[in-house]
Amino acid sequence: MSIVAINYNNSKYVIETLDSIAQQTYENIELIIVDDCSTDDSIEKIEKWLLTFNKPYKFIKHTKNKGVCATINDGYRIAKGKYISSIATDDIMLPQKTDTQVQLLENTDDKTGMIFSDAYLIDENSQPISGKFIQKYNSDFSYLTDGITYEKLLKGNFIPAMTIMIKSKILSEIGYFDESLNYEDYDMWLRIAKNYKIQYSEYISAKYRLHKTSLTQTLLKDKWVVDDIKIYNKHKDDSPLAKSLFYNLIQESFINDNKNLYYYLKSSNINKRLILMYKIWGLSYLSHKKKIKLYNKIINIWASYYKISALLRNKNG
Repeated sequence: MSIVAINYNNSKYVIETLDSIAQQTYENIELIIVDDCSTDDSIEKIEKWLLTFNKPYKFIKHTKNKGVCATINDGYRIAKGKYISSIATDDIMLPQKTDTQVQLLENTDDKTGMIFSDAYLIDENSQPISGKFIQKYNSDFSYLTDGITYEKLLKGNFIPAMTIMIKSKILSEIGYFDESLNYEDYDMWLRIAKNYKIQYSEYISAKYRLHKTSLTQTLLKDKWVVDDIKIYNKHKDDSPLAKSLFYNLIQESFINDNKNLYYYLKSSNINKRLILMYKIWGLSYLSHKKKIKLYNKIINIWASYYKISALLRNKNG
């Protein structure tokens, strides 16, 4: 099986992550490390550490920063294992992660595409933080006991990326990570869940580090919303829930004057309703409160027009 470790300026934590991979009780491991043009001394530390690693490995060093999705794709595309896991070099794998998950996947049918578990939380100094990952991001544990479905995942991402293991063969159908996104995992889990079962393992397999420079801390909330919109846009024609979430997020972002989303909508190929929104949104001579009132007024007129048109058609028919 293959483990892809992605690194960007994680000099403080990278050796702890790599040691956790070396300490896996499962023997048949291929390690692929991809560095996304780090500017600290990560590369030197990794190269020195690899001198002591006695399993097959590849070390890819980007000459320019590509972002997390392109970085993880570069590792996934060359992975040779039947199964594949990935981890950022500030998180930690627990020793039996690979062994436990390989055995579980070996006993599944072709309808199962991925397995995951919960994760412990740690701080910048590797000290435990109370609670666990799934509890932090989703308190409804019936999601796990009743099965992981596409519709449940649409309500929000609760799968810890550092705990997953995927059957490599499904990637030819599902595709790799979407490189237009700032974060890699949610879109991939949805695409897998749409076509395959996702299995939950009770063995807690990793530690997730909360610190100021982690992706979830450094990416602005406004940018997360743009990525969420891109993801729900992919799924809105397949699910009424995705469609509802798509429009609700856009409406909320308009009300909150999320400029990141405004510029995204302006540059995107979108429907008439959203074209109207961003055109009103761009009226610089109006206050934002007046923009919201104007948009709601036009939408109500629009809705009344279609309602009257439908009544007239029925009457004439």
